[in-house]
Amino acid sequence: MADQSFPQIPSTVWWGVREILQRSPRAKIDESMLAATLSVQSVAAKQYIVELKKVGLLDDEGRGTPLANAWRMDESYAQAVDELANACYPEGLVTIAPPGNADRQRVVNWFMTQGLGAGTAGNKAATYLMITSPEPGAAGAAAARGESKKSSSSDSVATSTSAPPIRKNAPARKQAPRAPEGARVDSTSIPLNLNVQIHISADASSEQIETIFSAMRKYLRND
Repeated sequence: MADQSFPQIPSTVWWGVREILQRSPRAKIDESMLAATLSVQSVAAKQYIVELKKVGLLDDEGRGTPLANAWRMDESYAQAVDELANACYPEGLVTIAPPGNADRQRVVNWFMTQGLGAGTAGNKAATYLMITSPEPGAAGAAAARGESKKSSSSDSVATSTSAPPIRKNAPARKQAPRAPEGARVDSTSIPLNLNVQIHISADASSEQIETIFSAMRKYLRND
């Protein structure tokens, strides 16, 4: 099956055209308009126009079709993409990768069975996931990247379990009272612990030992 049998549309073009139609439902979208609005090359814009006509969003004049009118509205978006999926892709693919619940790798594998290389199959799969996602906007863009709600939930669980466990009935740690802001701190009220080690020779006399401790009382107690 030929490569060109399946659409390949970047998400910027997909959502950009939808935004244009939301503002101006009867706007004529041609390659010049698309290139200027979405900052894409004219050659690429021309191909995107072909793809948008192929999936049924633009008519021969480049204007939005009745299907595009449903596609641009949030309320009817899911119904529109369901129609797009059935019109653009074989029943077998839609069956194994239903809209809104498709496994990305399974879609890539399916495109590879059609004779496509891994890179092209990945691009076709991204377009498939984007087109068939029943949710517009950020959720649809995430679906095109193969990010499901399930994986988001798993990330949430992983994040919560990485936090340290909280001990129940653990005694609350008391905090030292803080001095009022701007108040002067009396250094004499700060407790001070001082450890002093004295090494006395085993052959020191009683007079020498008495002299040592007398000096300590003098200097440490400031007598």
